[in-house]
Amino acid sequence: MLDQKLIADVQLPGLRPTQQQRSRELVVRLMTEGLELLREHDFESLSIETLCARCDATVGSFYGRFENKEAFVDALQRVVVEDARRELAASYASGKLPRDSLAHLLNWIAKGGVAWIRRYEGLVRASLRRASTDRKSWTPMRELGRLHVEYALPHIVRLVGPRAAPGLEERVRLAFQMMYGTLNTMVLIDPGPLSLGHPETPRRLAAALQRLIE
Repeated sequence: MLDQKLIADVQLPGLRPTQQQRSRELVVRLMTEGLELLREHDFESLSIETLCARCDATVGSFYGRFENKEAFVDALQRVVVEDARRELAASYASGKLPRDSLAHLLNWIAKGGVAWIRRYEGLVRASLRRASTDRKSWTPMRELGRLHVEYALPHIVRLVGPRAAPGLEERVRLAFQMMYGTLNTMVLIDPGPLSLGHPETPRRLAAALQRLIE
């Protein structure tokens, strides 16, 4: 379940202020169940009535907190992105970050990226489809990807070392764009040969990252 304090802390356009504990708890339930429903439904077929039924809430109580379905999905995206930003900061500050080789670091990055997309596959799919008609709706996801590059870049530069060919930073940024672009395509249309759930996907992505960077 999503963190109630995180939801309270994040500024969410379209979410009306909630003062009572019970009201905040309902917002958490709506968002948690919304993530589950988006695993099986895209944005267009996401039913507010079904969502409310799963939360034992009335449709009126939903609209008492969110302006509309668009505002709900936008708020859900912002909460998930803020949680990811905090996870990134903690991960790169932890002792778990591989520091011995570029290959190990890129495998760690690719495994984390694939795991995150798998966890929020439905929300990512809904956000991508919304972005086809409203590019601004993808802004939090885009900023998250750029933030990941900024965290990873100094570690990659250090591991590549003085043997780096000119343009290393540009290659790193392009490599991350390639990784997330590939994962987003898997989410949207699953073109093959590898799928999001294939056990080889993280390793193959890491290998592609390393070839492009080096």
